Amino acid sequence: MAPWALLSPGVLVRTGHTVLTWGITLVLFLHDTELRRWEEQGALLLPLAFLLLVLGSLLLYLSVSLMDPGYVNMQPQEESREEHAAMVPQVVALRRCRYCLVLQPLRTRHCQECGRCVRRYDHHCPWMENCVGERNHPLFVAYLALQLAVLLWALSLACPGGSGCSPAGSCVPPSCCCVSLPWWPACSWPRTSTWWPATPLPGSSWPHTASPTSASAPATPSTAD
Repeated sequence: MAPWALLSPGVLVRTGHTVLTWGITLVLFLHDTELRRWEEQGALLLPLAFLLLVLGSLLLYLSVSLMDPGYVNMQPQEESREEHAAMVPQVVALRRCRYCLVLQPLRTRHCQECGRCVRRYDHHCPWMENCVGERNHPLFVAYLALQLAVLLWALSLACPGGSGCSPAGSCVPPSCCCVSLPWWPACSWPRTSTWWPATPLPGSSWPHTASPTSASAPATPSTAD
């Protein structure tokens, strides 16, 4: 394998996805989240279940990304006609691809990115650098469902207070997302996340509240000249 092959888009996308997945998982275990508290208390069932879900989603991602989506073989015309005759009635005419010049079975389309014809072509996924077609479509749907479950669970762990607002729900943005940075004013509500500081910065005027002096000072009626 040539060294520059390691810099291909497929390798970079899959490596970035793997590193990001395990990086976020490591952050959730290192910070003061429910996962870490469960681990410290010896309740390992839920942390192991979370790790298994992450591992399962990553394996499904790599499977869908690396497997053959259903490419049409570059085979002689006679073999392709025999295969098509076994699938559909003879009244349906074969269509020849104008790009790779192969005879296409029904529901086959040519992928411009891959340069191949794919059976039951759905789309070309740039986040996987692979087509979604006849062979990997069921695994692709399973991956989406499992990844959604992992993301929702990770979001609930990172932001356990939900919206993180006061009982009136008037804190914008949520206190679980209020990072104490010079360019982002922190919330003054009691924090609901144990790993985002929610202490307002010194001199911060957000959220805008009336000062005690201005609130208690009586209004002076204006007098006409």
